[in-house]
Amino acid sequence: MHKKDKDIKGLDDSTPITTQGPLDRAEEFVDTFAAGFIYAAAIGELVRQTLEVDRMLETMDEEEKEKLLPTLRADMLELDMKWVLATKMFAIDA
Repeated sequence: MHKKDKDIKGLDDSTPITTQGPLDRAEEFVDTFAAGFIYAAAIGELVRQTLEVDRMLETMDEEEKEKLLPTLRADMLELDMKWVLATKMFAIDA
Protein backbone atom coordinates (compact mmCIF):
# COMPACT_ATOMS: atom_id res chain seq x y z
CA MET A 1 0.00 0.00 0.00
CA HIS A 2 1.39 3.36 -0.99
CA LYS A 3 1.64 6.33 1.36
CA LYS A 4 -1.04 8.11 -0.66
CA ASP A 5 -3.45 5.15 -0.24
CA LYS A 6 -2.97 5.21 3.54
CA ASP A 7 -3.69 8.94 3.67
CA ILE A 8 -6.91 8.48 1.70
CA LYS A 9 -8.14 5.69 3.95
CA GLY A 10 -7.12 7.48 7.14
CA LEU A 11 -4.78 4.67 8.20
CA ASP A 12 -1.34 5.02 9.64
CA ASP A 13 1.42 2.60 10.50
CA SER A 14 0.43 2.51 14.20
CA THR A 15 -3.07 1.12 13.49
CA PRO A 16 -3.08 -2.63 14.30
CA ILE A 17 -3.92 -4.80 11.32
CA THR A 18 -6.81 -6.47 13.20
CA THR A 19 -8.71 -3.18 13.36
CA GLN A 20 -8.68 -2.81 9.58
CA GLY A 21 -10.66 -4.45 6.82
CA PRO A 22 -12.35 -7.83 7.16
CA LEU A 23 -10.51 -8.61 10.42
CA ASP A 24 -12.01 -5.58 12.16
CA ARG A 25 -13.26 -6.67 15.59
CA ALA A 26 -11.97 -10.22 15.09
CA GLU A 27 -10.42 -10.18 18.54
CA GLU A 28 -13.75 -9.17 20.08
CA PHE A 29 -15.44 -12.09 18.33
CA VAL A 30 -12.85 -14.54 19.64
CA ASP A 31 -13.16 -13.13 23.17
CA THR A 32 -16.95 -13.33 23.03
CA PHE A 33 -16.84 -16.85 21.61
CA ALA A 34 -14.39 -18.00 24.30
CA ALA A 35 -16.47 -16.39 27.06
CA GLY A 36 -19.60 -18.10 25.73
CA PHE A 37 -17.82 -21.45 25.64
CA ILE A 38 -16.58 -21.04 29.22
CA TYR A 39 -20.02 -19.91 30.37
CA ALA A 40 -21.67 -22.92 28.72
CA ALA A 41 -19.19 -25.28 30.37
CA ALA A 42 -19.85 -23.68 33.78
CA ILE A 43 -23.62 -23.96 33.31
CA GLY A 44 -23.19 -27.59 32.28
CA GLU A 45 -21.26 -28.28 35.47
CA LEU A 46 -23.93 -26.54 37.58
CA VAL A 47 -26.62 -28.65 35.93
CA ARG A 48 -24.61 -31.82 36.59
CA GLN A 49 -24.08 -30.94 40.27
CA THR A 50 -27.73 -29.98 40.76
CA LEU A 51 -28.94 -33.23 39.21
CA GLU A 52 -26.49 -35.19 41.35
CA VAL A 53 -27.82 -33.64 44.58
CA ASP A 54 -31.42 -34.17 43.42
CA ARG A 55 -30.68 -37.82 42.60
CA MET A 56 -29.07 -38.34 45.99
CA LEU A 57 -32.10 -36.89 47.76
CA GLU A 58 -34.48 -39.12 45.79
CA THR A 59 -32.56 -42.35 46.36
CA MET A 60 -31.68 -41.97 50.06
CA ASP A 61 -33.54 -43.75 52.79
CA GLU A 62 -34.58 -41.90 55.95
CA GLU A 63 -31.50 -42.92 57.94
CA GLU A 64 -29.14 -41.63 55.27
CA LYS A 65 -31.12 -38.39 54.98
CA GLU A 66 -30.78 -37.76 58.71
CA LYS A 67 -27.00 -38.17 58.52
CA LEU A 68 -26.39 -36.29 55.29
CA LEU A 69 -29.13 -33.65 55.22
CA PRO A 70 -27.02 -30.86 56.80
CA THR A 71 -24.27 -31.43 54.22
CA LEU A 72 -26.74 -31.64 51.36
CA ARG A 73 -28.48 -28.46 52.50
CA ALA A 74 -25.12 -26.66 52.48
CA ASP A 75 -24.44 -28.04 48.97
CA MET A 76 -27.88 -26.95 47.79
CA LEU A 77 -27.38 -23.45 49.22
CA GLU A 78 -23.99 -23.18 47.50
CA LEU A 79 -25.50 -24.35 44.19
CA ASP A 80 -28.33 -21.83 44.53
CA MET A 81 -25.81 -19.02 45.04
CA LYS A 82 -23.86 -20.19 41.98
CA TRP A 83 -27.06 -20.23 39.90
CA VAL A 84 -27.88 -16.67 41.00
CA LEU A 85 -24.36 -15.56 40.09
CA ALA A 86 -24.53 -17.32 36.71
CA THR A 87 -27.86 -15.73 35.84
CA LYS A 88 -26.61 -12.30 36.87
CA MET A 89 -23.52 -12.71 34.70
CA PHE A 90 -25.73 -13.44 31.72
CA ALA A 91 -28.31 -10.80 32.74
CA ILE A 92 -31.14 -13.29 33.18
CA ASP A 93 -33.87 -12.63 35.71
CA ALA A 94 -34.31 -15.81 37.71
